[in-house]
Amino acid sequence: MPSEPGQVTAAELGELLQRAAHVFARRGIAAFAEHDLSPARVRLIVTVGESPSIKMSELATRLAVTNRAITPLADGLEAEGLLVREADPTDRRAFRLTLTDRGQDVRQTISALQQSVSDHIFGAIPQPDRDHLARLLRAFLT
Repeated sequence: MPSEPGQVTAAELGELLQRAAHVFARRGIAAFAEHDLSPARVRLIVTVGESPSIKMSELATRLAVTNRAITPLADGLEAEGLLVREADPTDRRAFRLTLTDRGQDVRQTISALQQSVSDHIFGAIPQPDRDHLARLLRAFLT
């Protein structure tokens, strides 16, 4: 259905939302890359930090990837001393992951980077507009 002149169409909104998400992701990826953090490493560290002693299979489910995708990431983070892998006491085929103190430090770095990128992107938007945008995005997500 055509919109009135000067009104934003649904297709234009979709395009703007997609472009905004792309810019936000690109800036975050660039900030993380300066600290040798790929998006996959960030997601794994944050998820393990939120769920200490998480089974690797549960982690794969939460991240919507295969168990095979988790193993090399976990191996690398374990080799760097960021997480520990322990045998599951109730299932000898399973392993649980927990961040080390160093891993918790990296998680805090990730949080600070996320805050910094968000502040940079949204800092120029007045608070009432941010609140309105948040309401609109929540409505979109429901």
